[in-house]
Amino acid sequence: MSRILAWFDTGLYWVVIVLTAVLAVMGFTTVVFRYVLQSSLFWGDEFLRYLMIWLVFLGGALATRHRALITVDIFTQPLPHRARALTTSAVFAAATIFLLTFASISLELARRSAGTVSASMGIPMEWMYLVFPVGLGLMAVNTLREAISQFRAASRGEPHTPPGPPTVPDLLVHPE
Repeated sequence: MSRILAWFDTGLYWVVIVLTAVLAVMGFTTVVFRYVLQSSLFWGDEFLRYLMIWLVFLGGALATRHRALITVDIFTQPLPHRARALTTSAVFAAATIFLLTFASISLELARRSAGTVSASMGIPMEWMYLVFPVGLGLMAVNTLREAISQFRAASRGEPHTPPGPPTVPDLLVHPE
């Protein structure tokens, strides 16, 4: 199971990297077309908008995995390790339920948008609205993983450290 979750983390990490690179290249390209070539890509702004929305939700799932979102832990910090881990586990479990609830509600939004297309690219809008259940579902997976991890740490009585980002081989450094 840990190998599958490692592939999940690495895959999500690389998807976010690729989407960020595409966003940067496409953003630069639209600026060049608009201000240098005095022309514009009629679909560029819409593409960037939808890409940014997908990037925010997938990046949110990645940030959830690494506990990089803003948290208020003023009440849990003074607690002993076990109580802190149990409290954090309960908070993550509640967040998982919240995210799954909104993911299922957003599936209905995607279903209702079937048959409509985007203005300039002509993409089916249900693909764009799938960002909500997909992103929220991935966030729910990661909050559930963290809830389980916190609960296990509490049962062992040891402090829990959140996972760091996955290790990615440095493609610029040649092994000697």
